[in-house]
Formats: sequence, structure tokens, C-alpha cells
Amino acid sequence: MACKSSKCGCKSHYVSRLIKQMNDNSCVDVCNNPICGTPGVLNILAPLIYDEIGINLCTSIDLGVDIPTTYPTVTNASVQIVNISYENGEGGVTVEAIAGRKHCYLVTLSNLLITFAVKLYDSSCRLVDTIYPTATYLPPEADPAYDEDTNPSSVELEIFAPYGLSYDVTGDTPTPVVTNISFTTTTNVVTQGLNLYGIPKLLGFNVNDSTVTIGVTIVLQSLYYAGYMVATEGKIDTPKGCTLNADNTDCIQFVKGELLNLAIKPLELGLPSCSNCCKKDECCSQVVEGTITTEI
Repeated sequence: MACKSSKCGCKSHYVSRLIKQMNDNSCVDVCNNPICGTPGVLNILAPLIYDEIGINLCTSIDLGVDIPTTYPTVTNASVQIVNISYENGEGGVTVEAIAGRKHCYLVTLSNLLITFAVKLYDSSCRLVDTIYPTATYLPPEADPAYDEDTNPSSVELEIFAPYGLSYDVTGDTPTPVVTNISFTTTTNVVTQGLNLYGIPKLLGFNVNDSTVTIGVTIVLQSLYYAGYMVATEGKIDTPKGCTLNADNTDCIQFVKGELLNLAIKPLELGLPSCSNCCKKDECCSQVVEGTITTEI
């Protein structure tokens, strides 16, 4: 359709219906005077789990260090998963559409290389050291860790994922992927589509043999973000650390004073209520008046 304006570069201009209605009702202009306070409801972009399925696996792991020799005082241990690594594709993790069931997918898991943080303690529960062994869960049948009952070569999981998958687009053709959620700087995020994470349990710690037996719950989930309005009981009251100092400068007073918090009230994305928003609230001012010192 031709532009109604004679000017070049005509473009459509949109404004939030909420802000427009507030302006039309002679309410406060939040673009100039944001409203302070706590809203009755919070508008959040929430990661919603649409489906989830889990399995339990178990294997014994050589710690790769002689515990009695290297850590003679160690008697106890605990475990955390640091990372789960795998290939998205043949021989690793694959995702296939299920014929005739357009919102469900078949996910095959195999060759999950899990890195653990095993913390070693003495008899007084003091941390002696942390070591980082790795183990393959769902290994090939020829692998010593393979066990038909507790650590098979692969599993197939069916999952409901109505809004689709995430894709790796680095190659010529986009490839569906399952995203790993772990505890590294590159994997500690939640993404839309299919996610996989693990929860470990230390089942046995053989000090003499320097081995551990670790059970792992592997969870596959479908997740998508959606905007929701949720009730609120107010902002978090963060406990403040205190410091002792005899000086009384502005900086010292600030450091010893209350913690800052965000004051501007989020707009409630429903029918606007202007009864409490027509009064200008000076607490929202971000402008600080300067001081001038005159030398005599």
C-alpha cells in the first residue's frame, strides 16, 4: 500500500496500548514520570516445563589417583556434576519426529560423558581436596562401564514438545539439538526446546581401591518461555552486611546505610488502573542537583 505521507521513508509508528490509555485518561506520563511502588502483580517471562521424563543410571568410576597414598587422611567424599558432554547426532543424542504424532519426539541418548567434582574430606569433615574424574554413561557395549541393567548402551525417551525444537545452525543444514544444563560457564543456562540435566548420588566410596560408585538421574525436559502475571508479596529484603568506621563522610554514610533497590514500578500489563498513578512520585527522579563551591 502506498504511503499516505509525501515524505520519504514513511514507517508505521506503534505505541503500547497501556501507555496510550494512561495518557488518554490524563494519567501520569510514565515516559517522563515513572511510577514508584510495588505492583499488585508481576509480569514475568517464565521458563515453563511442558513435559519431563527421567531415568536412573549407575556405574563405578576409578578416581585416577591413589587415595591411601596421596590423601592418607581422607575418609569421606561427596559428588557434584560439573558437566555432561555429548554429540548431537549419530552416536550421541538424536531427536526424531514421531510419525502421526506431530507434537511428540523420540530422543535417543547414548555416550554421555559426565565430569564430576568429587570432594574429599577427612574424618572431621574438613575438605582435603577436589578431584574431577569423568565417566561415560550409556557407553558402547564393548566399554568396561557397560551394564545391561544399570548402564546400557542407549535409551529412547518419548517427550511432548508442542512448540518445537532448538537447532544448531552452524552447518549447512539446521540440526535439532538437546541442550545440556550443567555447572560450567557455557552450560549453566536454560534454553527453549529440549534440555537435559543430571542429578548425582554417591552410592559408594572405596578408599582402598580409589573408586566411587555414582548413580545419576538423567532428566529430559521440554521447555518454552511465556509471559505470565503472578501475585507478589513484595520485594526481597536483602540482609545487609555492616562495617565499623568512625568517619562520617557521604561515602561512609552510604556504605553504612540501607541497601539500594529498584524503585520504579513495572507496568501491570492488564487493564490500566489510574487511580493511584496520577500523583507524581519524586522518588523516581534520577537527576541529582549539583553543588558549586565558591572560593573566597
